[in-house]
Amino acid sequence: MSKITMLRVQSPGRVNLIGEHTDYTLGYAMPMAVNLYTVLEGKRDENVNIYSDYFREWRSFTLNELKKENSWIDYIKAIYWILLKKKYEIQGVKGRVYGNLPLGAGLSSSASFELAALAFLNRAYDLYLPPRDMALMAQEAENKFVGVPCGILDQFAITFGKKDHVIFLDTDTLEYEYIPFPKDVSVVVFYTGIKRELVSSAYAERRQIAEEVLRILGKRTSKEVNESDLTHLPSFYRRLFGYIIRENRRVIQVRRALRKGDIIEVGEILTRAHRDIARNYGVSCEELDFFVNKAIELGAYGARLTGAGFGGSAIALVEEEKAKEFGEAILKEYKKKFPWNAKYFIVKPSDGVK
Repeated sequence: MSKITMLRVQSPGRVNLIGEHTDYTLGYAMPMAVNLYTVLEGKRDENVNIYSDYFREWRSFTLNELKKENSWIDYIKAIYWILLKKKYEIQGVKGRVYGNLPLGAGLSSSASFELAALAFLNRAYDLYLPPRDMALMAQEAENKFVGVPCGILDQFAITFGKKDHVIFLDTDTLEYEYIPFPKDVSVVVFYTGIKRELVSSAYAERRQIAEEVLRILGKRTSKEVNESDLTHLPSFYRRLFGYIIRENRRVIQVRRALRKGDIIEVGEILTRAHRDIARNYGVSCEELDFFVNKAIELGAYGARLTGAGFGGSAIALVEEEKAKEFGEAILKEYKKKFPWNAKYFIVKPSDGVK
């Protein structure tokens, strides 16, 4: 058992550059960990006692009472649930969670928190879990304990993030490749101020339809499907799945453009992706569309919603030295039109949980 008394784990958020709603059909995606973090610090203890700076409260539980409370502590309970289910020998933790990663902004604060807890327990109790297992366990915990039917994308990006690189990920095989991201380009993340609640949103419905299409076609992944395969499906199914097929293609196009260092082409593909997801997948909203249009007007290389949509955040690729000015200008325009408490963050690709 580790002799360490105090531990501090830093777990990043994530932005998905391209490849939205492709992971639950085992397609391609291109996420990156970003330099906004959840921090968990503490020490081993008999039971679990965690203080959240954000919620300004303590929450406690014992290891034999892992019932959902519909509060933030469920994400830690989920990690205990998966570790105990897999027969790992662990005990409690007394600690504090804080950080600068905003909650509910579409930057995957829930997966960041789960991985912070899992990395903490991995080190505190000498579990020697490999990164791939950590990503998969965190996903299973979120699916089966928290009840969010997410794909692997968030957990993988947060575990495998690499500074100055995005990750080209095949969510089917979990084969991945690090692609350098231009150092003179910033990603401006714009939080619309609209919190989205994935558990009760249309996310589950989209996923259900996508899985139904694969079942009807007798295919395992969206990588095996062409638009011509959809001809006999109902038009709504055709429209939704057609988007997923095109999005898989765009991830490959962005990989090629980044390898060439062609940020203009990358930006154009991102904007095209937003128009497609808004028109054909129906997960955008007026606020996200406003941001994308305004971002292009203000000189961004490209812009699109990031994450599941239905509010949350969008991203724009902007020259590094103009990023702050861009963020301020777009925030001002946005606040003239919408009453929400929006904010922006300037981020760079970051290392994963450590």
